[in-house]
Amino acid sequence: MIGPIFYPRRRRPPSAVARPPYFERRVKARIGWLVERLTAPLGRWEREVLRTPEVPVPIAGLSPELAGYRIALLTDLHNGPAVPHWWLARAVERVTSLAPDLIALGGDFVSHARSDLDGLESLLAGLHAPDGVVAVLGNHDHWVGPDLVAAVVRRAGAELLLNRHLVVRRGSAVLAVAGVDDLAHGAVRVADALAGVPDSAAVVLLSHNPDLVEYLPPGLRIDLMLSGHTHNGQVHWPFIGPLTVPSQFGRRYLHGLHHVRDTWLYVSAGVGSGAIPIRWGNPTELPVLRLVPA
Repeated sequence: MIGPIFYPRRRRPPSAVARPPYFERRVKARIGWLVERLTAPLGRWEREVLRTPEVPVPIAGLSPELAGYRIALLTDLHNGPAVPHWWLARAVERVTSLAPDLIALGGDFVSHARSDLDGLESLLAGLHAPDGVVAVLGNHDHWVGPDLVAAVVRRAGAELLLNRHLVVRRGSAVLAVAGVDDLAHGAVRVADALAGVPDSAAVVLLSHNPDLVEYLPPGLRIDLMLSGHTHNGQVHWPFIGPLTVPSQFGRRYLHGLHHVRDTWLYVSAGVGSGAIPIRWGNPTELPVLRLVPA
C-alpha cells in the first residue's frame, strides 16, 4: 500500500456476507494505535486548510424539482489521538454553514481503538440538514467494532444505510439515497440497497470505498456514488506523488470526480487523518455535490 507503486493489486470483489477483520484487529489496529500515540504531537492542525468545493454533477433525466439539490460529503473523521476534537468540531460547524439539503457521512468515524468513540456522539449530534443525515461504515469502523460504531452514529441522529435506502421527495420528484457496508469487511448488497426504488428516481449511492464502482451490478441505475477512504494519498511527495494508494486500481479513483460507465463517482480527500497527523501537500476536504440536469 505504500507509495505510488505499491498498492493492493489483488482484486477483491465485494462479498454478500461480512468478512470480519481478524488480521486487521490483531495486527494493523495495534500498530496503528501505537503509531497514532507516538506521532500525535507532530500534528499542526491549526495550519490545516479545509477546502469546501461545490461540484456540479450532471444527472440524465433529473427532474427540475431536484435541480440544484446539494449533498455535503463528510468522511474519514478518524476521531482519536491523531485528529483533535476541535478540528472535527470545526468541520461540523462548516457543514452547517454550507447549508446542504442532505449530509452524507462516508465512514471511518474512528481509527484503531474503542477509546476513539469518546466524544463522537456529541460531535455528530451537531449535524443538521433539511433532509437529515445519512451514514455508512468504513473499514476502520469494522476494526474497532461495527456494532459499537453503528450504535453511536444512530444515537447521534444519523440514518445508517447498510444495504438500504431512503427516499427524498421534492413535489413529484424522487431522489433515492442508498448505502452499503464497507467493501473490505462488510456485507455489500447493492441490489438489496436499491430494491423498490422507482424507475424514475435519481439514485445516489454511498460507499466508503470507491473501488466498489468497478463491481456495481449491471442494469441498476446509479447516477452518483460518493466515497472517501483514500485520503487522496495522505501525503504528496514532490515529484513522487502520494504516500499511500489504498485502492485495488492504483490512482484511478484516488480523488475527485470520475465518470465510470453510466455512474458519476466522487472521492473525497476527507477531513481527518489515519495513524499519522500529517497531510502534506494534500488539504482536507468537505465537498458539496450539486445535482444539475445533464
